[in-house]
Amino acid sequence: MIGLAPLAHAAPPTALPANASPNAVKWQPAFDYDKDGCYPTPAIGRDGTVAPGLKTSGAVNGNCRDRSDLDNTNSYVRSKCDNGWCAYVYALYFEKDQASFLGGGHRHDIEHVVVWVWKDQARYVSVSAHGKYTTRPSSQVAWSGTHARIVYHKGVTHSFRFAAADERPENHYGAWQYPTLVDWDGLPRQIRRTLANANFGDATLGIKDSRFRGELAKAKPARVRFDPSL
Repeated sequence: MIGLAPLAHAAPPTALPANASPNAVKWQPAFDYDKDGCYPTPAIGRDGTVAPGLKTSGAVNGNCRDRSDLDNTNSYVRSKCDNGWCAYVYALYFEKDQASFLGGGHRHDIEHVVVWVWKDQARYVSVSAHGKYTTRPSSQVAWSGTHARIVYHKGVTHSFRFAAADERPENHYGAWQYPTLVDWDGLPRQIRRTLANANFGDATLGIKDSRFRGELAKAKPARVRFDPSL
């Protein structure tokens, strides 16, 4: 039965199995997570349970940075191609975005990375911070093969940033992470419907139908001839 999990520090939902195209896997970012923040968890489980999130209290990484989280997590992807360009939008869900030990921020966080590909070459990468994007040409991005290195970090609150060229991962495994990747269009219909209708408060899932075109428009580099509305 589909519904919400209990709110008292419930374990994250069980991750969905991998289901993504070879190209989506090829361009999936290599992620790390600074120590002053959470690890990503599934936004929805195999049984349709939506992640309840965590209250913004205690440590900024309290109850959301366990080694086991790295073994049970999903990244979500949706892609669109136009005029020779393909945009791959990746989304990660986090249980809270807490500003300090005094609180602040909000339950739930969702951040996005967009990889802009032209003729099978990544040309730009865009990373989100509270609904806005910063874009760099691929030559100014650190890579692990075809995977842009991206870090979830804390400024005032949490967002994505580009990794430094010599940056070492801070997660429990000390290695760049590739959460189990699930394509939006490959989700079971009821799971997709539930996830699209889930209330994540101040966090927004940019790959759902009602937000996808707008997300692409916000992230699109000025020089890219790509129409998000088509």
